[in-house]
Amino acid sequence: MPVPRPVPRAPRRAPAPRARRTPRASRTAAAIALAVAVAGTFAVAAPAGAHHLDPAPDHDVAPPTGGGGSASEQQLATNGEGDFPNYRIPALTVANNGDVLASYDGRPTAADSPGPNSILQRRSTDSGATWGPQEVVAAGKTTAPVVGYSDPSYVVDRETGDIFNFHVKSYDQGFGGSQPGVDPDDRDVIQADVSTSTDDGRTWTHRTITADVTADLGWRSRFATSGQGIQLKYGEHAGRLVQQYTIINGSGDFQAVSVYSDDHGATWEVGTPVGTGMDENKTVELSDGRVMLNSRDSARSGYRKVAYSTDGGVTYGPVTLDRELPDPTNNASIVRAYPNAPQGSAEAKVLLFSNAASTSSRSNGTVRVSFDDGETWAASRTFHSAGMAYSTLATLPDGNVGLLYEPEAGNGGIRFATFDLDWVLAGTVAPGTLQVGDATLTRPQDGYAVGDVLSFSFAVRNLSDATTTVVPTGNLAHLDPATSARNCRWTNLAPGATYTCRHAQHVVTADDLAAGSFTPVTTWTSTSGGHVTTLERSGPAVALAG
Repeated sequence: MPVPRPVPRAPRRAPAPRARRTPRASRTAAAIALAVAVAGTFAVAAPAGAHHLDPAPDHDVAPPTGGGGSASEQQLATNGEGDFPNYRIPALTVANNGDVLASYDGRPTAADSPGPNSILQRRSTDSGATWGPQEVVAAGKTTAPVVGYSDPSYVVDRETGDIFNFHVKSYDQGFGGSQPGVDPDDRDVIQADVSTSTDDGRTWTHRTITADVTADLGWRSRFATSGQGIQLKYGEHAGRLVQQYTIINGSGDFQAVSVYSDDHGATWEVGTPVGTGMDENKTVELSDGRVMLNSRDSARSGYRKVAYSTDGGVTYGPVTLDRELPDPTNNASIVRAYPNAPQGSAEAKVLLFSNAASTSSRSNGTVRVSFDDGETWAASRTFHSAGMAYSTLATLPDGNVGLLYEPEAGNGGIRFATFDLDWVLAGTVAPGTLQVGDATLTRPQDGYAVGDVLSFSFAVRNLSDATTTVVPTGNLAHLDPATSARNCRWTNLAPGATYTCRHAQHVVTADDLAAGSFTPVTTWTSTSGGHVTTLERSGPAVALAG
């Protein structure tokens, strides 16, 4: 494969004018929109199609207007039509010229790998309103010796314009039956392939990178998790391309791992595997430059698994369950709503997530929005209440969000939907859902001694339509009314209402000074009728040395 190089880009199309919508009656959506506006999330939001990164940024979602929003959908691939009896596994991205690309499996036997599948693609030049014909990225071979390609995932290098389509290449074994080894001709090894395009996805070259992404020869299987990878924007690893993989290690455990490139895809390296019982997983860069991993759980906990990286995806910390994200052991998608936002800004904290929001069945396709880097998920809306399997998201040139998904729990072909942020905000919010800001040190000093008092404040907002009672606990004094007359409890907090907790304190100890810092850790319990939600907050740490 030639070393990627900058390519000329066509002028970007101007977004279509967005009609001003009438005010909505929903108090829930209004409260969320107000909370975001107060936080400054959209105060500096660029209009759809506006770009302030060089040379070719991603696309930002259009800010909400307070209307009810809009959504539409259309079928892109129907089983039994277009040469294949079965279509599965969606991937979605936007090329640097603004074309929207949708990729998926064409399965002649309806089987996963090692079936003789092909990687297919359709193109839209108008933000998904209309679509061109079905094309082939990588063609399977149905006659002996069989070759198949499955599970596409796009990564776009915004600096060069190159597009990568990662996928499985299989001969005689699939993910479960693959044997150890990295010989690209070994028919008992499931192979890692990547196709590369330097012309906005119109033509492709192909390369097998199994040896590059296998750090331990004891690993016996690997596959790129379908959907879309990312390119980092912030810090020392800005420009890095990251594609997620699932491996089976020498002990037989499923683990997640990031495959990354710092040379525009000329070479690919593999990070350190994380967790056990990990399956199809995605990453998103957070507002502070950390990378969040969000994974399907092959142990069937009924929820998503989450871990964080501070080194650009090379290593990850402990894996925890996010109990705000129910999941029936399925693929999902997580993206930034404002990928061009400056590091640390409120805009950069807005995330979108889609999956089958059920703990037991592939159904209830739901999209969610977070305003705090995925710490909480403030609003959600169901886009397909019946059977729904895989889904993947992308922000579009017209300011809308694109969603490619599998209706009928994976038996309904490939469907494309588009919606705006207003449409999500007009959905449902769990009763008692809270927004709690970071701990603010109210009287900072240059240095501290034993016995000094650290005073903190917290801004709290009820994001839901229901009255709730808030009780915080943690490693600070004067939080819980059971232990202090001055406390941060609030009874019957009205929908959309806010308050500031000003009583939280910590007395500096000798152990704190020895550690060099103190980190406030709190848990906020919200009770609304019979519905109880909890929200955990940690940090920021207070440096105690002068």
